[in-house]
Amino acid sequence: MKSIVITGSSRGIGLGLAKEFLKRGCSVTISARGKNKLDEEVRNLSEEFGGDKVCGRPCDVTDYDQVQQLWDAAVEKFGRVDIWLNNAGVSPPLKLLWELEPAQIAPVINTNITGLMYGCKVALQGMLKQGCGQIYNFEGHGSNDSTRAGMTVYGTTKRAVRYLSESLLDETEDKPVQIGTISPGIVVTDLLLEDLRHMTPERLAEVKVIFNVLADTVETVTPYLAEEVLKNDKTDAKISWLTPEKTQARFEDPEYLERDLLSRFGI
Repeated sequence: MKSIVITGSSRGIGLGLAKEFLKRGCSVTISARGKNKLDEEVRNLSEEFGGDKVCGRPCDVTDYDQVQQLWDAAVEKFGRVDIWLNNAGVSPPLKLLWELEPAQIAPVINTNITGLMYGCKVALQGMLKQGCGQIYNFEGHGSNDSTRAGMTVYGTTKRAVRYLSESLLDETEDKPVQIGTISPGIVVTDLLLEDLRHMTPERLAEVKVIFNVLADTVETVTPYLAEEVLKNDKTDAKISWLTPEKTQARFEDPEYLERDLLSRFGI
């Protein structure tokens, strides 16, 4: 089966995807900036799926050498990298641009854009050398040109994801590497919950209505995403969980309109 590298995968969607790929017989290399949390999840995954299928490597995607070392670690253990998922990303507090401190802006740009480019560069170099491979970049709010107050910085980085992915399609047109994107929709992760808990009661009341209809858990979304990645054999794949059709259907479905998903997480 496939050898897969996932950046930012010690929790949330990245960890959920790692589990789903392992369930399907793949070998998976996970990574994160924090070594303690990473080591913990490597142990957990190894106990459940076997240590021969799991590799872990600390990696700050804003450090090019660490991204290269992540590739090297996966190749050393599994012989190759078939699929590279650029999942690592951060977001600032949900505030208007002028309310953010400069120190809250720079890490988002560095991780979501520079880190993404480093991941693409390392994976492309390695896959061109081995003669094949797939790279998937994670889209999000802003990728489709939508805007929302309080999401300016994050949305700007996600619009850049789409440009980068489309540009790489041109650059790899005659190359044996496939480029794709993944749009997971609104997923309840620790980062999202932290943002919600720091909102004013008035703002929280506004967004809860939308999130209770459109959001999903990691366990709901990741099986679908993993299956779609593994069955894809073409470049320019656009794997999307929350499509416009699905969004419209949910707002017309009484079951979703009455759902209180966030209450499961104390929100």
